[in-house]
Amino acid sequence: MGAKGFAHGFLTLSESAVFVYKCTERYSPEHERTLIWNDPDLGIQWPLDGSPLLSAKDARGLRFRESEVFL
Repeated sequence: MGAKGFAHGFLTLSESAVFVYKCTERYSPEHERTLIWNDPDLGIQWPLDGSPLLSAKDARGLRFRESEVFL
């Protein structure tokens, strides 16, 4: 389980998937931020066979070091 208010991500390796997650608050699009999936600073080794299919929003994600910080 991730930290409250922090990033989450997933990769589907099958033809289809159902993804469900629990939220602690109502969806607030004005507060949403997107991290780029392949930020080298995060060092996530995604088990990819080619380029991923991303949503337009995910393709515009920022690197973690460029993201806003809320304390």
